[in-house]
Amino acid sequence: MNVIKQILAIVSNQKEFVGMIGNPIANRFGLHIFRILLSDGICRIRTLPFFFLERVARQSLAKDGIVIIENFLEDAEFRQIKAEVYQQLAALPPALDNTELGFGKKMAHEYGFDRYDGGTLNRFARVADDSATCRFLTKNPRLSRLTLALFGLRNRPTKYFTYELRHGDESTNPDIQKQVHKDTFFHTYKLWYFVDAVTDDQGPFAYSLGSQRSTFKSLSWEYQMSCLVSTMPSLNRGGSFRASNADLQHMNYPLPCAQRLPANTLVIADTKGFHCRGNGLTGTCRIGIYANFRPLAFLPFFH
Repeated sequence: MNVIKQILAIVSNQKEFVGMIGNPIANRFGLHIFRILLSDGICRIRTLPFFFLERVARQSLAKDGIVIIENFLEDAEFRQIKAEVYQQLAALPPALDNTELGFGKKMAHEYGFDRYDGGTLNRFARVADDSATCRFLTKNPRLSRLTLALFGLRNRPTKYFTYELRHGDESTNPDIQKQVHKDTFFHTYKLWYFVDAVTDDQGPFAYSLGSQRSTFKSLSWEYQMSCLVSTMPSLNRGGSFRASNADLQHMNYPLPCAQRLPANTLVIADTKGFHCRGNGLTGTCRIGIYANFRPLAFLPFFH
C-alpha cells in the first residue's frame, strides 16, 4: 500500500523531495523533468477552452509570467475597499511574537491566521460575503474572466484574504522569501490587489520576467537540482528551489524586477517563475487583498 501511495504521489501536487519523488535513481533518470514537462502540457490544455477571453492579459502571462492592471476598479469602489481593509486590519488581535527561523506555521485567530517568514509577519483576514471587497473585487466579472483565461479555473471568492505584510528586522531573523525562488515545479498563481502605492520602502514584489517558461537551460538546472537534493538530505528538500543571480544568468533569465505600483492595481503572477519579496524597511507594511490559486498539476479539467 505504501508503494502505491508513493507512485500516486508522482501525479500529485507534492513538490517535496521525499519518498519516490526524492528517489535518487528516479531523478537521475529524469523523474523531476518528466513532472515539469507533463504539468506544462496539462496547463495548456486547461486554459485552451478560454482562449477567447482576456487576450492581452493571456499574452502578458505567457510572455512575462506576470499581469499588471492599473486602475482595476472605479474610484468609488476602490475608496470603499481601502477604507474597509484598514478597518478590518485595525480590528485584528495583536500578533504573537516569533523567534522561529524560516517558513513559519499558521497561527489561527478568529478572523483568519498569521504566519511568519523569519521576522516578517503575514496577516490574513477572511473577506466577508457582505463586504464591499466581496461585491466589487472578489466577485468582479472581469476577475472571473481572468481566472478562467489565465488559470483555467473558476474564480472562488473564498480564496481571498485581506492581507498585511509587515517587514521584520533582517539582521536578527532573515526572511527566506527575500531569496529568489520558485514556489513549485508546476504553474501556480498568486494575486494581489493593492490599496496603497507600493514603493521601495515597502519591499515590492520582484519577478524574473519570462522565467515561468521551461527552456533547455532551465530544465538542465532543474535536473541538476533534483539530483542534488535527492542525494543530500541536508539541503532544501521542500521543492521551492532557491536561485542565485549566477543561476538566473546561466538559465538566460533576467534578474527579478521590482514591481513599484500605484494604488488600485491588480497583480497576477505565475509563481512557477522565479521571484522574491523586496527588502522593505523594518516595520513598513504592504496592504491589500491576496489570493492563491493552485490547480491540480496533472488534472486538466473538473477542478
